Amino acid sequence: MLTRGTKVTIAGSLINFAIGTSYAWSVFAGSLISQLGWSNTAASLPYTLSIFTFAMVMAFAGRFQDRVGPRYGAAFSGLLAGLAFLLCALTLTPLGVTFSYGILFGAAVAFGYASVTPAAIKWFHPARRGLITGIVVTSHGIAALVLSPVLNGLLNRLGLYWTFLIWGVFLLALILSLSRSLFTPTEEKQQEILNTAAPTSTQVEPGPEQGWRETLRQPAFVVLWLMMALSAGAGLMLVANLVPIAEFNFRLESGYLLVSLFALCSATGRLGGGILTDRSGYVSTMKAMLLFMSLSMVLYMVAEGWFGVALATIFFGFTYGSLFTVFPAAVADLFGLKNFGANYGLLFTAVGIGGGLGPFTASVLADRFGSYNPAFFMGLFACLLAFLFSIYLGRIALVRRRQDQRKSLALVEREAETPFSS
Repeated sequence: MLTRGTKVTIAGSLINFAIGTSYAWSVFAGSLISQLGWSNTAASLPYTLSIFTFAMVMAFAGRFQDRVGPRYGAAFSGLLAGLAFLLCALTLTPLGVTFSYGILFGAAVAFGYASVTPAAIKWFHPARRGLITGIVVTSHGIAALVLSPVLNGLLNRLGLYWTFLIWGVFLLALILSLSRSLFTPTEEKQQEILNTAAPTSTQVEPGPEQGWRETLRQPAFVVLWLMMALSAGAGLMLVANLVPIAEFNFRLESGYLLVSLFALCSATGRLGGGILTDRSGYVSTMKAMLLFMSLSMVLYMVAEGWFGVALATIFFGFTYGSLFTVFPAAVADLFGLKNFGANYGLLFTAVGIGGGLGPFTASVLADRFGSYNPAFFMGLFACLLAFLFSIYLGRIALVRRRQDQRKSLALVEREAETPFSS
């Protein structure tokens, strides 16, 4: 019989898989261009706006989840997702689809994403936090592999109107039904989970529960935000341009295969990053992944032919995906679980800033220099700078570990000195 924590994890993973529809937008974009004659810019704008909306709404969505619970946050996500696709079907104009998908579905992804991870990790011991986070977010990354061919088949057979309509009803029904399975444990149950014996882990014990105002004042949060902005900017810079990079830099056709390879490696990296985090700690995992991401930028600059580009994409996809598991683990350890949704939501605004500037800057540099190599240099610099910040984060975590040890020792000494009462 499945435990409550397992049921919550499965439901959260399926919700993340559903809202992972966002990774399959290129399929809709292709049909909008071929069937309705939209320009490339018009077809890409809904996705660009959805990413920005997703990142900016995450802070509010996380706070909403902390206050009213994951069940209602996920249900609201389902309502917004269904409404977004239904409105896309009814409008089918650049303005209508940009608003419906870019704003409503972007917000739906934020509410869903912000609800499922906190609900799942609260049911497990901190030594399993990375693994559970990895399982929940892996489904979001792997959605493109499964949903892209499904949506492509619907679009070819039924057209845009019916595909938008059917997918809206599907998301509405699926997410609403799954949201009923999302619950958080009581404080007594969480304490029982913490007291349960678990395998040795290098994770720091959870820090004091901090609200978003206290979190914003912490040096650790500032360092994490800069690291996430730099790594997400470098990552999304390539994600948004993998096809033109293959064609423009390497004269390779079928660049869409790199997108599929990236999606597979990114999904694997999310799960692998969780396992590594549990075994080695989030700081060590961050350092290793940022160095490997730096290596991928170098490989892109020197690669020749499909083998070299594929190897660079494998390194890039795995390391980029892993960071979306490591950062939540760091937030939970440093700032506690009570306000995890709001705190991680605030951190996620870095994706909106970095993810907005990275792809745009890469395109400008490619137009200016006739190559994406300057963008690779920029990505290399961003990854190395994030690595330096990770060293500083490690020092902050070490200081806190020592402080916690001194507090624990002082508590034991006080209890030892307390006389027994008759």
